Amino acid sequence: LCPGGEGKKPQVRALARELNLPTQDRKDSQGICFLGKLKFEDFIGHHLGENPGRVVDFETGKELGEHKGLWFHTIGQRKGLGSATAKFTHLGPWYVAAKDVAGNILYVTNRYEEMQAPRNALDLDNLNWLSGAPPPSLASSPKLDVMIKMRHGPNMHRASLEIAPGGATAGVRLETRDAGLAPGQYAAIYHPETGECLAGGVVSDSTFLTPPFLDSREVSTVGAAEGGGGGLGGGVQSA
Repeated sequence: LCPGGEGKKPQVRALARELNLPTQDRKDSQGICFLGKLKFEDFIGHHLGENPGRVVDFETGKELGEHKGLWFHTIGQRKGLGSATAKFTHLGPWYVAAKDVAGNILYVTNRYEEMQAPRNALDLDNLNWLSGAPPPSLASSPKLDVMIKMRHGPNMHRASLEIAPGGATAGVRLETRDAGLAPGQYAAIYHPETGECLAGGVVSDSTFLTPPFLDSREVSTVGAAEGGGGGLGGGVQSA
């Protein structure tokens, strides 16, 4: 899988020239390398097609345009939103704030710096308990105090998990805020005293349906009003 082994990039380049490989002087790729000159949008469109839906202002709930499919967009994206927000370019720049997969709604924001603020709450999907089942203590209470690691490195968060029935999903409340959360990241869950790894899960898209500039400790429900009124920002209610 890694034929270059421990070789550094200059060494690999030199070897490629020595072997006269056709890729010896190819520029470094920061995208999906196997696509070559094929555009990512064309590749995704060919394999997944299109599934149009509404583009909505995250804060106001106002409908701004139409997207061709949620799979064409990622959280934080700015490029590629031109046609979806063309009538409201003067209010931009616009960034992808969240994706409501069930409703096929793409939420965008022109307050991206605030949207990127550190979060202290997230949702986890596809929980995999290493013992094969959630801890027995959850039978009396759905909440569990844990340590949680979001990315590589030594840093961990003290957190409280509220496990949904069945043990496959959970809401997480961090004691401190985290600035690097993204959908699709894996979270490792540890026992706070023994350090035993209890489970792992995937950061859900639903995490980003709550603006971080709202105090997540006060958020009880999040929902988009029908007909575009209120949006997610308007659907957040205080407990």
